[in-house]
Amino acid sequence: MILKRWMLAAILIFCGINVCLAQQDNSYVKPDDVPNATYFLPIHPDSVSPEFTDDLIQWEWGKTQRDTKRGEKAIREQQNASNVMRGILAEVLELSEISNDKTPALSKLLEKCYNTGGLSTQNAKDYYKRSRPFMMMNEQAWGECGNEEELRHEGSFPSYHTAFGWAVSLAFAEMWPALQDTILRRGFEFGENQIIAGANWQSDVNAGYLCGAAIIARAHCNPEFEADIAAARAEYAQLKGLSADYDPVEGVDVPHGEKFLNDPVDTASYRYISDLTLYWHAFPQRTTERGKQAAEEAEYSVSMMQKVFGEAMNLPLSDEGTPKITALIAAVLEKSSETADRLKPIRFRKRPFVQLGQSSFVPGDEEKERGKSSFPSGHTNLGWTEALVLAEVAPDCQNEILRRGYQYGYNRLIVGYHWFTDIEATRMLSSGLVARLHADPVFRQLIADAQAEYAHLTGTTTLSSPLKEDKRGTAYRLDGMPAKDGTFGIVIEEGKKIMRR
Repeated sequence: MILKRWMLAAILIFCGINVCLAQQDNSYVKPDDVPNATYFLPIHPDSVSPEFTDDLIQWEWGKTQRDTKRGEKAIREQQNASNVMRGILAEVLELSEISNDKTPALSKLLEKCYNTGGLSTQNAKDYYKRSRPFMMMNEQAWGECGNEEELRHEGSFPSYHTAFGWAVSLAFAEMWPALQDTILRRGFEFGENQIIAGANWQSDVNAGYLCGAAIIARAHCNPEFEADIAAARAEYAQLKGLSADYDPVEGVDVPHGEKFLNDPVDTASYRYISDLTLYWHAFPQRTTERGKQAAEEAEYSVSMMQKVFGEAMNLPLSDEGTPKITALIAAVLEKSSETADRLKPIRFRKRPFVQLGQSSFVPGDEEKERGKSSFPSGHTNLGWTEALVLAEVAPDCQNEILRRGYQYGYNRLIVGYHWFTDIEATRMLSSGLVARLHADPVFRQLIADAQAEYAHLTGTTTLSSPLKEDKRGTAYRLDGMPAKDGTFGIVIEEGKKIMRR
């Protein structure tokens, strides 16, 4: 019996080695090029901080869902995540299956985005090593969300499942915009499953969505990624009996947030307590330099985007000096405004300063903004959309660009114009918008022109070569992630399995 167990273990390790080696060649982004979430995102909430209120409330919410149909879906989508994503997208695309044999182009895109999205969280996971909800609450993971012992040794922040689920969803929403809202909804729920299972906190999941979006932005710097999207689109059109010149974006509007995001929090929700807590936590920042910056950046304009992101790119942006980058910024602003403005009356919510009967920190805007919805945040939508697009234009500055885009949204909590949950949801709306914009060849040309201008002005290149098989001098864990200096246990180094102690 013992011999059989050792044989089984050897087989599993051998399979793991081959899988992890294959994963490194099956990504659109090199490990060294992955956006660094420890820089562009704030640290996860500490268990004694006000920000942890939302995590606790959502942990309790997740437990209430376990005996519902929503919980049944969550448990079905826990194990064998790659195959689960294949099943989800096959259902949405109305295909019998997505497989290497029957749909090779769709299968390739899905698998490579799955691995790419997974890479996006690893640096932060290894750095923070945050305890998972079921560990902190002295419980067990619910359902079949993976090997519990392995989960105990992996950081909870950001959520790995959320990141790769969202990355895959963004790529497929770009591939077939007519189904973008359904695809994005399923990707959103895939991340939310982790809260129901007790495997991740809400803040882990929020960060996972942002990591997935950030690494897809970087993937767009790899010509292979856009070529694979085009190939998958052509394959799907053929499967559906559509003509070769079918235009996938004709007549397709910007993403509809009411179809793929949850409804905004209302005053009857327990989560409103966390919105109130975080409002009052941000309030004192108004007297600091950070608050001064938030008030100054309340201006919604191309010139403000030039200022904010010019600083991040270390390049003065202006109409005259950088006309191509400016044209791209202006196009993003127009579409960002359209996306947020169409959703505001559909999902109306009072702004914090209105709900609480207080003055905001930008009193000059109060009269014109008082009757407008807090959900979604137009400024957040603009800032994160611009950040994702400009990170593609200047990938060498991606971390600073993404950080400023994140901060631009958080400003709106400081000045009292938006609730925390509105801001978090809006960043997912932004991600969906960027996917839709990339499906448009006119928009892709704007990006190409901006990239060329940036390269000319800075002497840098924005395009990455497709990944090649070269593992010399690099070590990997059994799950395919890069092994750091502090990674112990079994790792793969120069194609061989070794034990680090």
